Amino acid sequence: MSGLLPTTTDAGSDQEGELRTLCLDSDDAGELLSSLSSDTARDILSALHEQPATASEVAGRADTSLQNARHHLDNLEEAGLIRVADTRYSQKGREMNVYAPSEDPMVVFVGNEDHKRSFLDSLRGLVTAVGLLALVSVLVQRLIATDAVGADALPRMADGAGAGAGAPLAVPPGAVFFAGGLLVVLIALAWRRWQRVSEPTV
Repeated sequence: MSGLLPTTTDAGSDQEGELRTLCLDSDDAGELLSSLSSDTARDILSALHEQPATASEVAGRADTSLQNARHHLDNLEEAGLIRVADTRYSQKGREMNVYAPSEDPMVVFVGNEDHKRSFLDSLRGLVTAVGLLALVSVLVQRLIATDAVGADALPRMADGAGAGAGAPLAVPPGAVFFAGGLLVVLIALAWRRWQRVSEPTV
């Protein structure tokens, strides 16, 4: 009978849900911080981010007892940090829950609702800017690759004596464009943040 029951799982540790934001003063944030107050709980959460596991497997990875592992798993689940992603069966046919990280990534911030809106606006702006920058970088890379004719079309570095052509540049033009653009975006965000902080309060 046990041969007909699934003993493996397809559950993954990817977090593809919507971003959750918690104010540090909220009850949910307090429950979250309480669930992570011990080293064992943090070890368990880290282990589940590497690979989903059952309670017994978690106990082995965290080097703790099964009872203690279940205690921390319950707390982490109540705090919304992990979930029961699947069910599988032991060789004896016993049902076991498979735990994995919550599908929703989470950010805890300090401040009020105004700070929350400001943070989310900045985060959305950063994600949008980086996404557009990555897209343009790919287009730049393809454009240069299309115009290049073999390896001779790549820029070359002269050797120390200045004679002859050196090896082709190892950094792709698209990567250079992306790095430069990302630096500009970060500087712009830092400047915007500094302006908000330096504004006099009424």
